[in-house]
Amino acid sequence: MKRNEGQINIHPNIKIILKWIFFVVMMILGYTSSTSGSGKPAGLILFPLAVAVAAYENEIPAAIFGSCAGLLLDVSLGKLPGFTALWLCLCCAGAASLFAQLLRKNIVNFLLIFLAVGGVYLWIDYYFYYKIWAYEGYETVLRKIMIPSALKTLAWANPVFVLVYLAERLSGASRKLELEEQDKNIERV
Repeated sequence: MKRNEGQINIHPNIKIILKWIFFVVMMILGYTSSTSGSGKPAGLILFPLAVAVAAYENEIPAAIFGSCAGLLLDVSLGKLPGFTALWLCLCCAGAASLFAQLLRKNIVNFLLIFLAVGGVYLWIDYYFYYKIWAYEGYETVLRKIMIPSALKTLAWANPVFVLVYLAERLSGASRKLELEEQDKNIERV
C-alpha cells in the first residue's frame, strides 16, 4: 500500500481479489438463506446474484460463477445437481456477452435479463418436475411454493444488483472504450 496525500492506494489486483471474495461470500450467504428451513418458500437469491455478476464480468468468469451458483441451487433445492448449473452457466455467459456488446449496465436491463432467465427456468422446472408427470396437486405446488418463491427472488433482485454494482465501483475495475483512429495508409473503397 502506498500513501499519497492522505489517501491509501491499494494495488488493483488486491481490489479485484477482494471483489471476488465478496462475491463468494454473497454466494455462500445466498445458499444458506435458501436452505434456512423456515417452512416458507425461500427466495433463490443466487439467481439474481449470478445475473448481476454476469452484467459486470466477462463471459468466462460469469459462466463459472453461474455454474457454481447453479450447483449450490441444485443442492439447496434437493434436485439432481447439474440442470440449474448448466442453465445458469449458459445464461450468465450469454448475459455477459449481451451486456458487453449491446446493453447498458443499468437496473432496467438487469431486471429484463433476470426476468427472462428466471421466468424460463421457472417454467422448465415446473413443467419437467411436476406437470409432465401429472402428480396430484401440481397446480398447488405452482401456487403455494413456486410463485411465492419467485416473487421473493424478484424482491431481492434490486438489492443484490446494488451490492454487486457497489462492489464493482469500489474495486475500480472499469472497462475503457478504446477507439481506433483511421489509418491513412488503408485504401477505402
